[in-house]
Amino acid sequence: MFDALKMKTALYVEDELDVLENISELLKNYFKTFYTASDGERGYELVVEQEIDLLLVDIGLPKMNGIELIKKIRESDKNIEIVVISAYTETDYFLECIECQIDKYIIKPFTSRKIKALLERLNKKFAERDVEKEIVLDNEFTFNGLSSQLIFNNEIVSLTKKEKELLILFLNKKNSLISIQNMEYSIWPDQASSASRRRALVSRLRAKLQHRFIETYSSEGYIFRIHER
Repeated sequence: MFDALKMKTALYVEDELDVLENISELLKNYFKTFYTASDGERGYELVVEQEIDLLLVDIGLPKMNGIELIKKIRESDKNIEIVVISAYTETDYFLECIECQIDKYIIKPFTSRKIKALLERLNKKFAERDVEKEIVLDNEFTFNGLSSQLIFNNEIVSLTKKEKELLILFLNKKNSLISIQNMEYSIWPDQASSASRRRALVSRLRAKLQHRFIETYSSEGYIFRIHER
């Protein structure tokens, strides 16, 4: 389901070993590589040694606390996604984290509901970020990954939020079958399946693409077919 996360490397820094073990056992299934550390110094060493895309970090860490770790990382890396998972609810901690450009501050306990919501949020963010700077669809259509704009003959094609999400999903899986289940969960993660809603969205996007690229495989899914140069 979380295709964008499967290409990412995550690091979880937590000094409560039972929490570290339990959460890591669950989360590691969603990432390409999943590292753990039980203190801030080891966490920083892993960030330096490995190409970390996502840092999950507690605040109350030994050797180097979470705030110090985040600040040290931000001195040289502005792009790593950082999620704080902490029992601390003090405003000062929260404000310090915001100043360090974290993506999310989650209050413990880190429940299954919070985990699911976080995975959905991160998967969507990484998917949007990973779209290439410019994808040439054909001689008339291009997609600008930086601005998330669909261009037809140098004119911007207006897309709704859901149409844009679907197009980004297609582009990240271009020339591969996207199952109906995968598509619906990616676009409407908190809603029940609806064939009519899905077909309507695909139909609207297909029309804006001049009825090109999108191939429907009945009862299976869709392929966004482009001939890469």
